[in-house]
Amino acid sequence: MSSVDSFKLGVLMLNTHFPRLPGDIGNPDSLPCEVIIQRVDAARVDNIVSSSAPEDDLQQTLLQEADALQARGIDLLVTSCGFLSCMQENLASRYKVPVIASSLVLMPFLRTVYGPAEIGVLTFDSRKLTEQHFNGWFDERICIGGIERGQELHRVISQDETELDVVQAEKDVLMAVDELRERQPNMRVLVLECTNLSPYREAIKQHTGLTVYDLMTAIDWIKSAS
Repeated sequence: MSSVDSFKLGVLMLNTHFPRLPGDIGNPDSLPCEVIIQRVDAARVDNIVSSSAPEDDLQQTLLQEADALQARGIDLLVTSCGFLSCMQENLASRYKVPVIASSLVLMPFLRTVYGPAEIGVLTFDSRKLTEQHFNGWFDERICIGGIERGQELHRVISQDETELDVVQAEKDVLMAVDELRERQPNMRVLVLECTNLSPYREAIKQHTGLTVYDLMTAIDWIKSAS
C-alpha cells in the first residue's frame, strides 16, 4: 500500500448526471487524495437500485470497468452506489487492493462493537433495500428507512435531473431520519447506505445527536491505516 500522501482511490461510478455535492463520493473534491472515477455507461440508477443483484451481463461489465481501475494503480476500490453491496464478495476476491462496495460492509463491525443495539439504515429507497444487500448480516434489530417520500432528492436522483434544491434536499433527508427514529426510538447509530446522503451527514448528526457512519467513514479508515 502506498502512503497517505500518494493514496489513489478508484471509484466505480454509475452513469449519472445529477449534482454531486461535496461529501459525495462522485465529487472528486470530497477527499484529500487522488480520485479516479470510472463511469460505467451501462450502469444507471434504474438498473442498479433494485431488490435483487444486477443482471449477470451488467455485473460482468462492472467487473471489466473495475479491472481498468486496478490497472491504473489504485489503492482502494469503492463504488458510487450502496446497492452494489451484492457484488462485494466478487469484487474483493478479484483484486489485490481492498474493496468497499457499500457502507453496508460496516455492518459486521457495528454489530460487534454495538452489540444488540438498534441500528438504523437510511437508504435511497427502502422499498428496494433487502436482506440480500447485507450479505448475511441483516437481523431484526436493523431498521431501514428511505428518502423516497421526500419532495426533492429522490426525484432528482431517480430522474437524473441536472439541478438540485439543496435546502429542500436536506429537509427530505432529515424528515426521513425523523420518520426512522419514530419507528425505532432506541436507535443508537445510523448507517447511510446511499453515497448521495453523505453530504448531509453533519446535518443529521446535529439534528439527531446520533453517531453516523457512511462510505466516507470506511474510506477514512482504510486510508489512515495505509
